[in-house]
Amino acid sequence: MAFNLPFQRRYQELARARHIAEVLARNGLGFLVEQLGLSRFLPAWGRRQIFGESEEIARRSIPQRIRYTLEELGPTYIKLGQVLSTRVDLLPPEYIAELSRLLDTATPVDFEAIAAQIERELGQRLEACFAEFDPTPLASASIGQVHRARLPSGEPVMVKAQRPGVGATVRADLDLLMRQAHLLQRHSRMARDYQIAEIVEELAYTLQCELDYTLESRNADRLRRNLRGDPEARIPQVHWGLTTQRVITLEALEGVKLTDRERLVEAGYDLPAVAQVMVELYLKQVFRDGFFHADPHPANILLCDEQIGFVDFGMVGSLTPLLKERLGDLLLGLLDQDARSVTRLLLRMGAVDWDADTGPLERDLHRLITRYFSLALEQVPLSETLQQILDAAFQHQVRLPADLSLLTRTVIVLEGVALQLDPNLVLVDLARPFAQRLIRERYSPQRLGTDLLRLAREGKRLAQELPRRAETLLGQIEGGGMTIGVALRQLEDVTGKLDRVANRLAFSIVVAAIIIASSLLILGGTQAAVWRIPLVGWGLPVAQLGFAVAGLMGMWLLFSILRSRGL
Repeated sequence: MAFNLPFQRRYQELARARHIAEVLARNGLGFLVEQLGLSRFLPAWGRRQIFGESEEIARRSIPQRIRYTLEELGPTYIKLGQVLSTRVDLLPPEYIAELSRLLDTATPVDFEAIAAQIERELGQRLEACFAEFDPTPLASASIGQVHRARLPSGEPVMVKAQRPGVGATVRADLDLLMRQAHLLQRHSRMARDYQIAEIVEELAYTLQCELDYTLESRNADRLRRNLRGDPEARIPQVHWGLTTQRVITLEALEGVKLTDRERLVEAGYDLPAVAQVMVELYLKQVFRDGFFHADPHPANILLCDEQIGFVDFGMVGSLTPLLKERLGDLLLGLLDQDARSVTRLLLRMGAVDWDADTGPLERDLHRLITRYFSLALEQVPLSETLQQILDAAFQHQVRLPADLSLLTRTVIVLEGVALQLDPNLVLVDLARPFAQRLIRERYSPQRLGTDLLRLAREGKRLAQELPRRAETLLGQIEGGGMTIGVALRQLEDVTGKLDRVANRLAFSIVVAAIIIASSLLILGGTQAAVWRIPLVGWGLPVAQLGFAVAGLMGMWLLFSILRSRGL
């Protein structure tokens, strides 16, 4: 069984790759099948139908076709699409908007199966943990479902439990997807240019984190600690005694969703004030704490009396101190409409090849920012500007941190929610004081003293290590052990083409040798051209068979050249 495992895995990968190619072609994405090199997994008759599409498919836009494709491929791809919808640095706005519509709904699991799952995780009967447990789920998704319950103390809680076996299924799909990504990157130039394997690895890591409910619980605890000094914020408490990797129990928040505008008005809420407090809470999370709730969907924000409550902590963003500082500089550069400063900061935050030409990026950013020079500050669309900046960075192959993309998507969603409550709200007016405070803190005496001490420690460490490293370097030079590596750009493509040329040349030589040998046999007469099989005495026309084999091989070679557009 173990001996057949690699073969079985290979067969599963090929079958899944063929299924993906068929689904892509069926949903009008045949051009992706060709560009990603998936056409090799389709049968000959399937390749002819790659670009065929029905009238219904033809009416759909490309983003819509991608959404339907992900939904047809199943839960893992739906979740990946939802995670990808947060990467505004990778996709244009119309794709982000369409992927955000992916419906992660599923038929609820039977209550008996969910109850058994919870009891296995908690190690005791359901009745011992909860005084009441509603068997009807409040929500059901592809990974888990949520139930209302009540503790023995009478406190209402929300219990989210994973569907039985979903973790193993998702991990198997991700493993297969990673293999497919590496395969595509080896065979597809487009996949290599966009570093699809690295992107899939990052998305897969995010999805694997969603399978661990203890991470979501720690996110809730960290947000509650960060916001404990803000009386306007309400974060549900985690009941750790009833929380595991596959089950999470949270305090139930009772309030009005921001989507229910009529109830908010009837309850007497000042909607502009609510919008301002909500935005300020998010700005505190970003600029003060560097850790923020990254899914400000209206359904995830509640008005609980005089507090704003947050739910669903599976998606959070984290900014390093350095990235947080540069983000403040970037925001001030945008507000001051300083194109050169924005370009410089964007390059510092991203990963750029040492020999990359950054001139075109600076030119595009300058054109983008100068577009708003004539506008008043309150007319500058902050979320739209951030989106266009990330688009320009992606087009010029500047790889920005994923958390920066997540923050941009959060700002876009947050601005949309805030404007529904207060159409006159100006997000940049609220953001400027936080960015300025971040700059002031950077140059405060306490911060400067801390930076000087850190610089002194690093200088001392460098002074201690420098003699040893210099001695090691001189020893390698004297002993001839120092080597210099040279990396040639696109060398892999060149060697691959040379291999194919050499193989075809060798194949052509073999064909020519068979033709020449057959000709010599014919010139040698009947005795040489016909081989008599011993004992039987049958004559075998070796020369004629040689010509036939050479003809077939030559036709196959010509077909392969035409197929690869080699002529």
